[in-house]
Amino acid sequence: MTSVKLYGYATSPFVRKVGCFLYYKGIEFTHVPVNPIDPRATIGHTGGAQVPVLEIDGEYRRESSELGLWLDEVFPDTPLCPPEHAAKITAIDKWISDTFLLSIFRFAVDGDMSLQFAFRGWRLAALLSAHTPLPEHVRNKWPELLLMAPFIQEMGQHMDLTETHKDMQIRITMELAAHIGDGPYISGFDTPTMLDMAVFPQLVWGYMFGLEESLSAAQHPVIKAWMQRVAKHLPSNPTLVADEMMVKPLSEGLA
Repeated sequence: MTSVKLYGYATSPFVRKVGCFLYYKGIEFTHVPVNPIDPRATIGHTGGAQVPVLEIDGEYRRESSELGLWLDEVFPDTPLCPPEHAAKITAIDKWISDTFLLSIFRFAVDGDMSLQFAFRGWRLAALLSAHTPLPEHVRNKWPELLLMAPFIQEMGQHMDLTETHKDMQIRITMELAAHIGDGPYISGFDTPTMLDMAVFPQLVWGYMFGLEESLSAAQHPVIKAWMQRVAKHLPSNPTLVADEMMVKPLSEGLA
């Protein structure tokens, strides 16, 4: 039997993305949580600290989109990137990587140490700690640590910070709805692809695990209908966060 392991933080959008690749393809895998304080203790054998890391029968690779293509090579059933659609998928995947996923980090890039930001940081620390226990003093300082994290500063260099956070969110919502179009799936494909699996978990996990009061993405009718369709291809908890940390079931938000 093929051994498949996904190393990474459940709070990472890139790790969640690969998790949904695996769920959608029906591949049995082990999620190996990585402690952000000492990532090399878990993935030191890869020669780096970057996540996600996907390991198949002892061979490992990184870069989330490339992992989708690798999975299609090893497990060709239920393709994430059908060859006949590869050019279109690659183009939209670039938007997802360079714009959509990047926008998730805007709250930290802005560096506004508000009570809302602090709460988000503490909740993220709690979700991380459910998998790899963090010392109490680290959990308490997590909002400050987020602001100082080098990868957060790197993300900011690739954003137009003259655009307000709210305007960015509105723009990206409209762009996503345009990519879905008449559906049923992103880019009008008849079946889900890696594009759907890259976006979906990012829209739902905050609602499910206490970072969002309501499922805000579902307020847009095109996006909500798409989410309802994609949800049928994934488990009820399509994230990698422990079930016991769930605040609201996804079914409630998509009702």
